[in-house]
Amino acid sequence: MSAYYVAHDALYGSFMMRFFLFLLFFCPVFFLFVYNSGYGYDAYEYLIIARSLDRGHALYDFIPTKSYLLYSSTNVLLGILGGYNHISVSVLITLLAVGVLLSTYCAGRLFSERTALISVTLSAVSCFFMEMNFLEPESWIAIFGLNAFTLVVSRMDGPWWRWLGAGVLLGLAMCFKSVAAFYVAGFGAFIGVLWLTGRLTFWPMVGRGLLVLLGFMLPLLASAGYFYLTGRLAQHLEWTYIYPFGGYPSHTLFLTKFLIKLGWLLLLLLVSFVLVWQRPYRTVYQKTPALWLALLLAAFASIAMLKTQASHYFFPAAVFLCLHLGFITDQWLKNQQLQQQDAPRRLLLSGAVLGLLTVISLVLYRPNAIKRLVSITDYSGEELAGDFIRQLAGKEGKVLLIDNAMSLYYLSDREPNVPFITTEMQTTHYIKSHPDTYGRALADTNLKLVVFGNRSSVIDDSTTINQPANAYALKQLRTGLKEHFVPVKDPRFGLMYWVRK
Repeated sequence: MSAYYVAHDALYGSFMMRFFLFLLFFCPVFFLFVYNSGYGYDAYEYLIIARSLDRGHALYDFIPTKSYLLYSSTNVLLGILGGYNHISVSVLITLLAVGVLLSTYCAGRLFSERTALISVTLSAVSCFFMEMNFLEPESWIAIFGLNAFTLVVSRMDGPWWRWLGAGVLLGLAMCFKSVAAFYVAGFGAFIGVLWLTGRLTFWPMVGRGLLVLLGFMLPLLASAGYFYLTGRLAQHLEWTYIYPFGGYPSHTLFLTKFLIKLGWLLLLLLVSFVLVWQRPYRTVYQKTPALWLALLLAAFASIAMLKTQASHYFFPAAVFLCLHLGFITDQWLKNQQLQQQDAPRRLLLSGAVLGLLTVISLVLYRPNAIKRLVSITDYSGEELAGDFIRQLAGKEGKVLLIDNAMSLYYLSDREPNVPFITTEMQTTHYIKSHPDTYGRALADTNLKLVVFGNRSSVIDDSTTINQPANAYALKQLRTGLKEHFVPVKDPRFGLMYWVRK
């Protein structure tokens, strides 16, 4: 017996060593990729609102696109890491990716060490292709979801507090982005399946479901209580629950890009699902409830794709699909009855195939992205652009920066005199009940500068540009510009801008 434990500890140590070696390789490569990627459209909004918390603003002074904890945590963590600069932001994003990989490894180990390593590898590749190189909240969602999964699956018949704890973790995830609610639905479906298959009787099923739901509600009720006491409950409810689930319109603007970027993963999933229907694998899946939970969580998390097919929306599902792929790959290797000396060769071949698929997806999508792995971007131009905006706006002047010019809020350390940073769909929703926003903003003498990006539709949200409220607001925008501002072109600046008369 002692020999068995010695061998087991040696094998476990070997896998752990491989995992940490993998992290040592992943961290600098991903950091370089993140640093060279810039902030990304969404990340600018997160950073601008997060930084405003240090400038005397409160949450919901600006319309957020995500739940409140993303902004407050970003502000706190960047304060610890060194402030709002490229290095600190890149470190934060890299740490979040490492958190995803650590969580994936802990979840994968519940099946086998090899499953864990394969799952971690696939999740790491997914970070590059699903926009986790930007400051997307899906990293947080995946971390909380994977740990909720691990907490329950590690002792399926364990004490009640595990189910409650899983719910609390999902509630915290919801405080970052509302799509975390789909994980709760996945847990509910899993508990129902356990009952239908006779693994749970009726009342234990009800009890576990209520525990998950109670745990999920605890962070949400605490958040609502805080915002009620600070007089911001209505804004909290609007932008955390009402608009994300009821107001955000569906579209397919990013579907083609999604299919090209993630073609490698979709192909692997197709092969795996064909394999699952084969008898030896189907039998193993039927005997492994933990896999049912992983697949249910992935399935329910994929519902968010009905709204938009931006690749980061798929990440909360992808991390659990990577567990599935890691498990079935491990089973396939076992069923091949590999000799000890053949295993590394087969694994190397599988890695080469995965690498080829990812390179093909990268070349088809954006070949220039490869440069992010072999160069260091010079951001001195951003400093010049920021200085230019500050010079035009003055020390206390407000600026209105629309479409692709939105990033200049961050670069110039200036803010708008309207309660939104972007002119995306949530702003259109706000404009419906505040149609005079642009008119009042342009008449305000504190507004010194207006800059547009290069979008033909003027604002980011091209899907509703002809709706009556939006059309009226944009008419006010054009009228106000003619009345109070003059257009200027300057060779030092790439965009036309408007300065107050």
